[in-house]
Amino acid sequence: GEMKTKGESLLCPECEDDLKRSHLLLCPDCGAYARDCLCVTPIMRDAGLDVLIKYAFYDAADKDAALNRIIRRLKHIPDRLTFSYFAAVLSRHLSVICNSRGYTKDNTLVVHIPRSKRTIARDGHDQAQLFADAVAKRMSLPHRSVIKRLKHSKAQKYLHVDERIENVKGMFCINNAESIKGKNIILVDDLVTTGATVSEAARMLFDAGAAGVVCICIANSDRKK
Repeated sequence: GEMKTKGESLLCPECEDDLKRSHLLLCPDCGAYARDCLCVTPIMRDAGLDVLIKYAFYDAADKDAALNRIIRRLKHIPDRLTFSYFAAVLSRHLSVICNSRGYTKDNTLVVHIPRSKRTIARDGHDQAQLFADAVAKRMSLPHRSVIKRLKHSKAQKYLHVDERIENVKGMFCINNAESIKGKNIILVDDLVTTGATVSEAARMLFDAGAAGVVCICIANSDRKK
C-alpha cells in the first residue's frame, strides 16, 4: 500500500518473493518449473494442442497471492507495461518453439481468445487482446482478430470440467477463415484453467485450415490441486 520510490524494483520484496514461488512450482507431469513447463491439459491434448507456454501456476483459492492480484488487476486496468513484461519473459520459449517448427513472419499469426462485448463494456478493455498485442510486438508477428465471440456465457471459473466443455460449445466462430488456411497460429489467452476455452478455439482454427497451433498464457492452474 505504499508508494514506490525511484530506483526500486518493480515489485516490493514481499510480492517479488511471492511471485517467484509461483513460477518455481514444479509441474506434476514433467517435473519442470512452471516457467519451463510446456505441458498441456488433457482437454487441450484431445483438441490437437501439444504446447502450453505459461509464466506460472496459480491457485485460484489463494486470492492474496501476488500472481492472483496481478491477474485480477489486469482484468480491470489496461496496463500495457505489465503485458509487455510477461510477453518478454515468455518469448524465450516461444522463439525456440517457433524456430523449431518453422514458424516465420510470413506463415504465422498471433490470435487471441476474445472476451464478450458485455465484459469489455464493463471493464473497458480486453486483457487477452492487449496481451496478444504485446506478444505480437515482441515476436514481430501480425496480430489478427479472427475469432469472434458469439455469446456471453457463464463464467468458466464457477463450473466443473464437464460443464466448462459444454459451456464453450457454440461460443465462437471464425472471421475471414481464408486468412487462416495454411497459417501457424500462436493462440493467446491470459488465463488457462482446464483448457476448455482454448481447446474449442483451437478446434475451430484447425477446421478453418490452420497448419499448427501453439498456446501461450500468463498463468495455468496448478494441476496438483
